[in-house]
Amino acid sequence: ADLMKGKVIEPGATLSLNEAVGQRTEARGFVKAPVIYDSKYDEDVGGGVSQFAATTFNAAFFGGLDIPAYQMHSIAIDRYPYGREATISWTSPDLKIRNNTPYGVLMWPTYTDTSITVTLYSTQYAYGEQTGQTTSRSGACTTVSTTRTIHYVDGRTGSDTFHARY
Repeated sequence: ADLMKGKVIEPGATLSLNEAVGQRTEARGFVKAPVIYDSKYDEDVGGGVSQFAATTFNAAFFGGLDIPAYQMHSIAIDRYPYGREATISWTSPDLKIRNNTPYGVLMWPTYTDTSITVTLYSTQYAYGEQTGQTTSRSGACTTVSTTRTIHYVDGRTGSDTFHARY
């Protein structure tokens, strides 16, 4: 979160969390924490960065920004909104946020020992809201499709859908 504080996503630019944060290593101050690899719980340096990714995903989701690259966890985690979250790992998966507005977007993450908040500051251009969610079975997995409606300040609307497989 500290590495992203004050980061500006310029109009038309795409922010890659992996590129911006870099490889998570002990030498760079990251510590071992829980991770999920191939639907199995483990521990690795930089574990826990998904809390930041999931929170950033939701900030972009509700901010009406484009999310051209994301991957949800392979296991539904109850502290994240069901079907509306993201994970990252070095070098993939990655979370990419595209600033589809004519204004710069300032990222300002804050945190405590038990929570993280990612606030995006900009001139109001659009906002997103979750307007639907469906689930279906796919073998032993559940596929979740979450629909977002984007409301623009000029009165237009658009929508997109995000997919998870738990």
